Amino acid sequence: MNDLFFTLSKILTLFIFPFPLFFLLSFVSILFVRGFRPKLILSILIFFLGIFSNFFVANTLIRSLEKPYPPVSIEAVPPSEAVIVLGGMVQTISSIPGRPELNDSSDRLVDAVRIYKKGKAKKILFTGGSGVLFADKYREADLALQVMTDLGVPKEDILIERDSKNTYENALFTSRILAAEGIKETILVTSAFHFRRAAACFRKQRVQFYSFPTDFKSLSTDSAAFDLWIPSPGYLEISTMAIKEWIGILAYEFKGYL
Repeated sequence: MNDLFFTLSKILTLFIFPFPLFFLLSFVSILFVRGFRPKLILSILIFFLGIFSNFFVANTLIRSLEKPYPPVSIEAVPPSEAVIVLGGMVQTISSIPGRPELNDSSDRLVDAVRIYKKGKAKKILFTGGSGVLFADKYREADLALQVMTDLGVPKEDILIERDSKNTYENALFTSRILAAEGIKETILVTSAFHFRRAAACFRKQRVQFYSFPTDFKSLSTDSAAFDLWIPSPGYLEISTMAIKEWIGILAYEFKGYL
């Protein structure tokens, strides 16, 4: 009985949740639209949205960025002077001002603390200001500092870079702090899908680092999970993330940042 209830609860989401319901109503609406051209235009728009909210398309896009950077165990990481962690996991425009709220890229910060606590780095250098246009009252590095100290990292072992607005500035401003502190050997931590651009930026600034990709977004294609076949705003977000990253890589190459 419980299995039947679980199965029905999953199937009924097609008729309750906004995103799959949108597709069902859209397909029905096509039947009532008159004229070949309006039907075609509506079908193309629905198809376009459906493609990028499809698991297999989203997974392929994000895997194209993650595949060159497989996970690394902390045990395999060589001892270094500092672990550099790129921002992107702390919400700076939360409805609760000043309270650190972590998003789904929090693995970056968690893994940086784990690396530090395993004795693989003497310091943590967090780089990240505010990447939100016209909203820089709260800096990500300041909020991350609260989280790290609450997790038991001594304040004297934390360096923060709070002025950068993008990955290029992360690398540029961090390289200046490293030079001032006399730090040469580092571990670079950021999301796997973002590692190609981040690594190239830091190499451009002549920062020596050991790569530690984290926050993997791709899922197993071997799963037969029912949810994988249903259009999802989560998959659309992953597709958008991957497309944005590829555009960022191309733009940075054009600007000479890489």
